[in-house]
Amino acid sequence: MAAMHVLHGLPGFDWYDGCFLAKFEAARRMLAIVRPGESRRFAAAFDTLRTRADFEVRRVHNVLPPARFADFLAQLRAVPASSLHGHERGDFGRRIARDLPILAELQLELMPLVAELAGEAVEPCYTFLSLYDGAGTCAPHLDAPSAKWTLDLCLAQSDEWPIHFSSVVPWPTSDADGNVPATTAFRSHSLRPNEALLFSGSSQWHYRDAIPDAGFCHLAFLHYHPAGCADLVRPARWAAHFDMPELAILDAVFETLRPDRRQ
Repeated sequence: MAAMHVLHGLPGFDWYDGCFLAKFEAARRMLAIVRPGESRRFAAAFDTLRTRADFEVRRVHNVLPPARFADFLAQLRAVPASSLHGHERGDFGRRIARDLPILAELQLELMPLVAELAGEAVEPCYTFLSLYDGAGTCAPHLDAPSAKWTLDLCLAQSDEWPIHFSSVVPWPTSDADGNVPATTAFRSHSLRPNEALLFSGSSQWHYRDAIPDAGFCHLAFLHYHPAGCADLVRPARWAAHFDMPELAILDAVFETLRPDRRQ
């Protein structure tokens, strides 16, 4: 009954990748009802996934030596077309591929650099090859904390295509309505091939306007989360991690009532 109650009263979190925050807020609210003494402990455990307020986007020039970068691009061009999926063309104007071995290798190689720029030890999560075409766009959103840190590597483009970031903000919870707060200010950043930006997508609203002049932009996203947080970034593990069976019930009810919000 508590699970049904909190889910029916939950805010929208209707942006791309908003499912994590929906589940976090639902769990926090339900524990406040069924385990009042544990709700604060549960929420505090996620502090390590929050981003320090003074973090700013970091730029990396010449991510790879020129010859290595050219070889890297050649290997990506050899990826079979069957590995690319077009199910995000309608929302983003892109074809995608997740967790290609070549990107996973690069992700591990660059992990020390990301840790240095982020100011904390990190672990690799997933990777994402994103091939935007002339319909490319990216609506304002926050990422799930499994992508607390993202190294956004430009591979090739027809022209520079800015991405816009807010400063670090607290996770939206009870007042979330799926919209960026009207007072949010953004800064724009552009990349050239073999340049990258490190940002904190789970605590920085970010977006891209429609790509200009029917161009294209090919990007690789290497996602990382803080070291030791694999259980925290996966809601399905919360019940076992916190020894709270109620969270497994909540997750099952969530998937039944809100199947369109699966992570």
